[in-house]
Amino acid sequence: MQIMGNYKIQIVKIVLIIFIFFLGINNIMCQNIENNSDSKSIFKDRFLTGGGFGLQIGTITLINVTPFIAYKITEKFISGLGFTYEYYSDKRFIPNYKTNIYGGSFFARYYVFKDIFAHGEYEILSYKPSIYSIYQNDDRISVESYLLGAGYRQWIGENSSVNFLILWNFNESVYSLYQNPVIRISFSIGL
Repeated sequence: MQIMGNYKIQIVKIVLIIFIFFLGINNIMCQNIENNSDSKSIFKDRFLTGGGFGLQIGTITLINVTPFIAYKITEKFISGLGFTYEYYSDKRFIPNYKTNIYGGSFFARYYVFKDIFAHGEYEILSYKPSIYSIYQNDDRISVESYLLGAGYRQWIGENSSVNFLILWNFNESVYSLYQNPVIRISFSIGL
């Protein structure tokens, strides 16, 4: 019962973060938009989208999709929201362990140099624990991750890039889905 109460609290946290994010974008947009056609183009040019994906097939099968949308608050500061979905199957156990992992994240990125950035992220993921877990009777549990690290942006076009990140999970536990360090590769495309 305690886990389900915590899960509801985590959902409220995510909704609040999303609300604050879009409220901030709205305030910035209202302050900067003028009544000409160029201002709409400038606002649109500040949005980025992208994400990552992963695939592993075998005894352990993992299919991962992580789209995001972000907004350039300044030329050096970007903030965004992400969604994660993973299908996980492990045939090492009898019966086979399968679960769907999903959740969301809020991140901020600051470019210290032209293509080198600091990255901070709050992420919450939900999954059904295996029968070998102490939470085996619970339907789903949620795991929070507080990730902090750095990355490098490699341009692959005028408006698109590949991002390489090395992050550290400051909330690592036996239920975490990541082991430190966390290495990610993602793509960004300007709108």
